[in-house]
Amino acid sequence: MTDLNAPVVRRIARAVALTPAVLALAAAPAFADTPEKWADPEPVSTLHVLVVLLFIPLGLFLLISLLVFVPSMARGERYTPGRAWHNENEWFGGPRGGVEAADKAGPETAEAAERADRGGASAHW
Repeated sequence: MTDLNAPVVRRIARAVALTPAVLALAAAPAFADTPEKWADPEPVSTLHVLVVLLFIPLGLFLLISLLVFVPSMARGERYTPGRAWHNENEWFGGPRGGVEAADKAGPETAEAAERADRGGASAHW
């Protein structure tokens, strides 16, 4: 077993630790100039930058928001806080006949469901 305090081991550890830094310096960008045949770009006005980076995204945001809210505004659906829900009750996953069908179901229906041996991830309990 080697001693981790040995000078050779410490020198190798330093070299391994400095390798990424040396590689990063070696990967510096090339010092090249633009080709002479390329034309100099015209300066961009502040108004053009604002239009492209601010007004177009803001306009798209407003347009999408308007397209989302227009259907409910056209139907006149409104929710008022503190007011009772004025539509029919919904029971997700309940009987197809609604609450009335659940009231009509007797104990024999529950026993038949228990005997069916269905349910759970493996299709049985």
